[in-house]
Amino acid sequence: MNLESSTLNGQLHAAGRPGLVLKHQAVILRAPLIKDENSPMGRDFRIVSINDFPEAGYLSPPERTIRVQSMLDKAEKYRLEPYDLLLTIVGTIGKTAILPEHMDEPWIPSSNMLIIRFRDDKWEKAITFLAFLKSNYGTRLLEELTHGRTIPIVSKKEFSSTTIPAFEHDLVEKGKHIFEKEVKIAQERQHLADQIATVRAQFLE
Repeated sequence: MNLESSTLNGQLHAAGRPGLVLKHQAVILRAPLIKDENSPMGRDFRIVSINDFPEAGYLSPPERTIRVQSMLDKAEKYRLEPYDLLLTIVGTIGKTAILPEHMDEPWIPSSNMLIIRFRDDKWEKAITFLAFLKSNYGTRLLEELTHGRTIPIVSKKEFSSTTIPAFEHDLVEKGKHIFEKEVKIAQERQHLADQIATVRAQFLE
């Protein structure tokens, strides 16, 4: 793929927005498969799967826990940190999640996800980039990067080399606003779903 002629680069140029190469702003890691070991030794890790991804807001503690012994060094390498972003890149493309500020136990992602860890201003940049990935621009970028006929996949190398919008003040503020609004809407929708469940439960009562 010719990144210089990508749709997003053209849109950034047309909008007068400066761009940045993602890998210059963040560490990008592809999570490996780390197996659960039935051993009295080792360490327990909570493992994040795509089913744990919320529609909005921060990730909640994953339910599944695995015991790691022989791959402990690798598990520690991919241990998640506050405000890391997760992005699915195999099969289901483009699902995203952001890690909370506090995690009482060590968390690691399941395989076939990218960890995106910004080097500075982690929260601001993570929130902004999350909004970008969920936007029409981010969706189109991932479509450009997706290949594979049988199983869709996004290359870590190509994704890391893409140009993204610079973290200008107005975009950062917009990212924060979108994040907060998404959380509020999700809460309202859950409240409505609870009300519907209550109404349905009244049948034959």
